[in-house]
Amino acid sequence: MMGRGNSETCKIIKHNPIAQHNKDDKKDTKAKKPIRFSHLMAFNIKENDAISGILSVEFDYYHEDGSMKYRDINYSDKRLIKHIEGNPQVMKNIDSYLRKNLLESEYGIKV
Repeated sequence: MMGRGNSETCKIIKHNPIAQHNKDDKKDTKAKKPIRFSHLMAFNIKENDAISGILSVEFDYYHEDGSMKYRDINYSDKRLIKHIEGNPQVMKNIDSYLRKNLLESEYGIKV
């Protein structure tokens, strides 16, 4: 009798809409696919010689935790690489600029 009662309980849980709803909620906790963005930025660098160019950035944005994963970075002028990637502050500024644009587009917040 005890074994039969357990199997009936399992059948009830499998067909219970509340149990199914809870099961579906667990599926939502899995990592979701990111949103892919591309962004172009113009640079004018005046040091020894003037360098003008475009930086193209492609990244994935994970809405759940606000993280970003850079996928591809291209420079129209290879001389920009040392001025951008060689300077951690410029890299931080680019990251902040992209995040600011995400906030503005997602929530309408002007930062």
